Amino acid sequence: MTHHGGYGAHDMLLARMYDLLDEDQMRQLMVRMIESRIRMKEQHIEAMQYKIETYKMARDMLRAGMKQK
Repeated sequence: MTHHGGYGAHDMLLARMYDLLDEDQMRQLMVRMIESRIRMKEQHIEAMQYKIETYKMARDMLRAGMKQK
């Protein structure tokens, strides 16, 4: 990724592919790219849910330890 917020070589590759592929192939490519991004975001959400569960478990364990004293 470049500093100005674009994708640099990736953008150039997509532009070149857009010139070479027909409309149906380009549509398939876009669908795959969107599905890939969806999977990436779902994995991120799963990782955050796991972290939340871990923090809650640690909190509950600390609370249980405080009650014993």
